[in-house]
Amino acid sequence: MNEEQTKKFKKRLEGLRDEILKVINWKEGASEASEALDEIDQANELIEKEMGFVMSFNMRNNLKEVEEALDRIANKKFGVCQHCNSEIPVKRLEILPFARFCTACQEKVESRGR
Repeated sequence: MNEEQTKKFKKRLEGLRDEILKVINWKEGASEASEALDEIDQANELIEKEMGFVMSFNMRNNLKEVEEALDRIANKKFGVCQHCNSEIPVKRLEILPFARFCTACQEKVESRGR
């Protein structure tokens, strides 16, 4: 991967990080809803809180992945599979800019997790 491509990915990752932080801060800054009027409102409020928790958890995981990718850029290790040390195809990074593994190694990781 050349330096120009790396700069492009860095800019994209920084944008992703900023967007994730906006969502996390918005969710955390949202004020608590007023008392529910009836059971349906209470159920809806509970569902929204649970969804917000899951969303926040996923966003924090994504933020961690993005920050780790930015660290790999800073350490000149971006675009290199953390398992086999082969180059991660640019097309894969265009789809998932914080990818840590090449496609073959990612498949191995996922098959172990099943």
